[in-house]
Amino acid sequence: MTGALTRMAGWLMALRESRVRLAVYAVVALVLAILCVLPRPYLARAKIVPGDAGASSLASVVGALGGGQAQNLAALFGDRGAIEVALQLARSEAVANDVVRKLDLAGPGKRHADARAARLELGRKVDVHTLLGGILEIETRGHDPAFALAVTNAYVAAISERLSGYGRDQVARKRRIVTERMETAQAKLTGAQAALDTFRRKNQLPDPQAQLGVQLTLRTNLEAQLQVKQVELATLRETAGPENPRLLAVQRQVASLREQLARTAAPTISAAGPSVGELTGISLQYARLYRDYLFAQAVYDVYARSGEEVAVQEMVAQDRLQVAIVDPPHVDSERKFNTWAVALLAFVLAMAAFTELYAPLTGLWGRAARDDEPNGR
Repeated sequence: MTGALTRMAGWLMALRESRVRLAVYAVVALVLAILCVLPRPYLARAKIVPGDAGASSLASVVGALGGGQAQNLAALFGDRGAIEVALQLARSEAVANDVVRKLDLAGPGKRHADARAARLELGRKVDVHTLLGGILEIETRGHDPAFALAVTNAYVAAISERLSGYGRDQVARKRRIVTERMETAQAKLTGAQAALDTFRRKNQLPDPQAQLGVQLTLRTNLEAQLQVKQVELATLRETAGPENPRLLAVQRQVASLREQLARTAAPTISAAGPSVGELTGISLQYARLYRDYLFAQAVYDVYARSGEEVAVQEMVAQDRLQVAIVDPPHVDSERKFNTWAVALLAFVLAMAAFTELYAPLTGLWGRAARDDEPNGR
């Protein structure tokens, strides 16, 4: 132990010499410079886009044909950002296990003894991240270009399979929800239509608005005739005697018109249809039934269009390929360097510049030596 400490003290004393330090810096820098390029690192990469552009376009067309209601309803199913979901799936342990299984990396006589060691190696060498435009980039670093390329290909296939399964699950969930809601909407529409038809038959109304217009026109004509006869009656009373036949005839006509007006005001239903008084209450009830029918029809149309959109997605989900490959897996032709060696080389050069240039120019070593001298000397 004492000898080791003595040797270490001797080395430290030797490092106080500038030539020794420069020699050490030169040797270490040369070794690190060699390690920057040897063994040569390789980078395999691939760029993919989650989802199928054709399916998205077709679904958009279906949504546009529906006036946009289907797309609005699709937002209720929880679209939380397809690229974030795809990134989490790509980084999941399930995808790593798929890659280990595809490449047969774990097991007796294999590259690794167990799957955990294989996943740890993939975690160190593989990086999955996003780029602008919703692109997923898969990068694999290693000193074996064939292995790096095989890992990248396996990741693309595993991510595609996982996204395909996830897409099928989402489509099945949407299909179940839309089917259940469509059955309910159809039942409500059938009930509303039946109630409206029954109401029309009961009140003999092919169209309540038109019937009300006819009854109002009839009542207006009767009121106009009554006013004319009342003016005529007042004139005859002033010019003719009480036994005048014309006066008696006009009185009978006025009484008849008043009786007709009274019948139109009373809420009755005759062979010609309901009266104005009856139509007032009928119209309000009809408006409520017709409003319920229109609402049920609109809801059913929304779910019908959503069903068409889900059918398109379900058709596309049958395809195994759920990613569009922007840049196929390949090994970069550019020269790569070992980043850890580059970082250490930069550190050694910075230390050399500090100890051999900055410290002597600023007198740092002289002040340190004076501080180390005993007090009083």
